[in-house]
Amino acid sequence: MPDPIKPRPARGALQRVRTGSRTTVACLGCKDKKLRCDAQVPICTNCRRYNTECLVEDPATKRHHPRNYLETLEQRVATLEGVIRGMHATPPSNDRTAVQDNELSDLSSMIGTLSLNAAGAEPHYLGSSSAFAFARFVEPVIRQAITSMPPRIAVQLSDAYFGNIHTQYPFLHEPTFRQWETRLYNPTHAAILTDSGRVPLYFLNMAYAVGALLLPNSGYSPEQLYASALLYIDDILCYDNLECIQAILCSATYSLRSSKGTSHWKLAGQALRQCINLGYHRNHRRLGLNVSPAQVEMQKRTFWSAYTMECAAAVMLGRPLSLNYNEIDAEFPLDVEYDADGSRNPRPTGLLTYANPGFSIRALQGRIQTALYADLTSASDTETRSKQIENLREVLKTWNTSIPSTPITPPAVGALSFFTTPDWYQCSYNYTLLQLYRLQITNVKVPAPFDIILECIQAAESSCRCFRRQFIGTPTTYTWSALHELFIAGLTYLYCLWISPTAREVIRPDRVSSTCTDCIMVLVAIAEQWKDAAPYRDVFEILSNNTMTIMTSWQEGNALQTATGATAVQTTARHDTIFPSYLLDWMTGISQEAGISTGVDRLLNGFFDDFVFPELPDIV
Repeated sequence: MPDPIKPRPARGALQRVRTGSRTTVACLGCKDKKLRCDAQVPICTNCRRYNTECLVEDPATKRHHPRNYLETLEQRVATLEGVIRGMHATPPSNDRTAVQDNELSDLSSMIGTLSLNAAGAEPHYLGSSSAFAFARFVEPVIRQAITSMPPRIAVQLSDAYFGNIHTQYPFLHEPTFRQWETRLYNPTHAAILTDSGRVPLYFLNMAYAVGALLLPNSGYSPEQLYASALLYIDDILCYDNLECIQAILCSATYSLRSSKGTSHWKLAGQALRQCINLGYHRNHRRLGLNVSPAQVEMQKRTFWSAYTMECAAAVMLGRPLSLNYNEIDAEFPLDVEYDADGSRNPRPTGLLTYANPGFSIRALQGRIQTALYADLTSASDTETRSKQIENLREVLKTWNTSIPSTPITPPAVGALSFFTTPDWYQCSYNYTLLQLYRLQITNVKVPAPFDIILECIQAAESSCRCFRRQFIGTPTTYTWSALHELFIAGLTYLYCLWISPTAREVIRPDRVSSTCTDCIMVLVAIAEQWKDAAPYRDVFEILSNNTMTIMTSWQEGNALQTATGATAVQTTARHDTIFPSYLLDWMTGISQEAGISTGVDRLLNGFFDDFVFPELPDIV
């Protein structure tokens, strides 16, 4: 007997969506790319590989959320209920108070994790519909934990920030910050700080978060302080003003030094576009705006901080700049200081004496990126390109002769950032030089002259030596920029030895071994702190070992030829011996696990003719 015809549901009627243990919902990213989704929780293998957000669509509501979104919320709510119950109970002893303190810390960290990972921590997700709205329910609890920080620790964290970060990116007004800090820990003025709005609380927490990254033994979690700062960001981002740009730059500064957080490149780019929107890239005299001298200086400091941050990130990732250098006529900031009330301080700190050369070299790197790497529409002939390189080389020489003769004085606790070390200027010079000549040394049609190859070898050697001196056995903290610059230096060094027989004759093996050891030691140290740096360590270690094998074979072959007059022996081993197949997988893993320059691909292509370095994600 045939089955009866089932009635068709009325148009618009709700239909039950069948779900079950066998139902596997592919994420949106896999659907778009037409990939097989393995539905791993909290992120599928494909999304982890491409460093993209793993979201699924709710079949009933059509809303997009992480696969474990419900379980995560349930866990947070359960934890919150437990904390609330504990707050109403009378603690029998100091032990109970300590347990509650840990619960508050865990709760704040979990809320921060939910906001950073589940919501993506993108600036346009920070509205009332984001996870930060949920976090506001426990804001009083978090604020209580933050204000319980001893003033001595708070000052240590802020001193670490202003002594190490502010010297390079002076976009905050330190006298105003110090005024907020004094009010925060002074019962008489605490109410004044609260009444002045949520803006001070964001910048205080953000500076403390970066300070905690610089001082990992401070006893305070950078992630917790960062999550606490983001509770107050909505009231800042809703305005197109100076404070909005400063807030974004604070987040970018945090991301540059942390393995968590939003893309440094995205944040710096957004801050720069806000600067352009407000006209900060233009000379203030041409705009004729009625602003005080103190405001003008803060606008210039903020613009150049945003511009050079974006330049550094764009060069690192091999991406075009948001603003061409030729469209800028804003002056560099003056070395003057203004108090919190806007009055000029007659005693300048000398801060801009060191910050402005930093702005200059980053801007030059951006110019090189635009002139040599980003212009794909015009096919410049070799002579024209050589003139461009020569002109930019003269600019680099001029910069090198104009840097301060006296190194910057490191903070009392020691140099916690690379910028405050004596080697920063030398490494910046070396990095820019390698960026300038990379196209020439990787040009297989027109081989680079040996003097350029030798100059690149010397610059790379110098950088590896400086990085080891400043990062091994010192309190200097790591950044994604440092990892990138070191890896580029080491890879360029090996590549020059690979392509130049003359270099292999001139450079002694013990000198090569020493340089490679310098580079590997720092890469190992960084990988111990950031797992995403492990592929760089592994790849460079294999390449350096195999390059040493090649050099030894080369010199033995030359010695044999000299002694016997026979034809030179083969100087390289078989391709699959020198470069095992799994090395390609590791190199591919570099691009999937961490975001470092696409400039690496030119050098790697020199080692592997058929290897195409894939596009890099947005970790930086």
